[in-house]
Amino acid sequence: MKQILSMALMILMGFTVVRAGILKTEQSSVLSALVIYLIAPCTEISAFQVEYNSDRLQGLVIATVAAAIAHLIFITLSRIFGDLLKLSSVERASMIYSNGANLIIPLVSALLGEDMVFYTCAFIAVQNTCMWTHGVCLMNKREKPSVKKILLNPNMIAIIAGAIMFFARISLPPIVDTTVANVAASLGAVCMFMIGMVMGGVNFKEAFSKLRLYGVCFGRLIAYPMIFILLISLSGITRRIPEARQVLMITTMAACAPVAVSVTQFANLWGEGDDPKDAGSINVMSVLFCIVTMPFIIWIYQIIC
Repeated sequence: MKQILSMALMILMGFTVVRAGILKTEQSSVLSALVIYLIAPCTEISAFQVEYNSDRLQGLVIATVAAAIAHLIFITLSRIFGDLLKLSSVERASMIYSNGANLIIPLVSALLGEDMVFYTCAFIAVQNTCMWTHGVCLMNKREKPSVKKILLNPNMIAIIAGAIMFFARISLPPIVDTTVANVAASLGAVCMFMIGMVMGGVNFKEAFSKLRLYGVCFGRLIAYPMIFILLISLSGITRRIPEARQVLMITTMAACAPVAVSVTQFANLWGEGDDPKDAGSINVMSVLFCIVTMPFIIWIYQIIC
């Protein structure tokens, strides 16, 4: 809770500079580009600069399988509830895809240590693959999924490069390693400033006016993560493999994170009618609500698992 509140204050800083007229919301795109093309890839490469051993390999496999199962469950549930409740593509995507990188990486780094960021890469890799296959099909009826776009995504390139170095036991030269680590350390603050600047341009009265969007946020922040936690508990894996408890807590943190920024970006590219506005509203609502819901979900995880 303390760490999330600290990050919320950073969001408030970004929000303030926009509302004070010092910067404009549109200028957050510069920070977004820095995160996508420089800071996040450096963070992911740095995460793999750890000593290769069987425990880390086992944890990585567990994290990857858990992330894949989580996405399969979330996609299936969104298909079922989406058809029953007549949810739009934006609402379905918002319930499935979380901000498992920009928010979770700095949170894991601060709470559990930089070595544990290694396991967040599994969730990011699985989500990027799902986002550029299922997500594209869901949001864009005209364009087919592209393997090229999946593989050329900067985060995927960084994860693949980092994984190769991890398995090949290749270390970056000291100067490069220090540079990459220093750039990676800025991820938390830059991402929070960016989110705050985006929120600074939002009409909150309009954003919070649609009751159905509260249901979408409930699914994304509480219902889906709770189902995932229940499955972890029923599997008994945290009792059979004690080391899995902390690894799966990281996956749970990613699973209960706010809506992925990519959903808003996809809505702006391919959305129809109110899709872009709804995507932006859900994103803002989920960021604000997660200040309370995320500590609650992790508390439940620690009790049950």
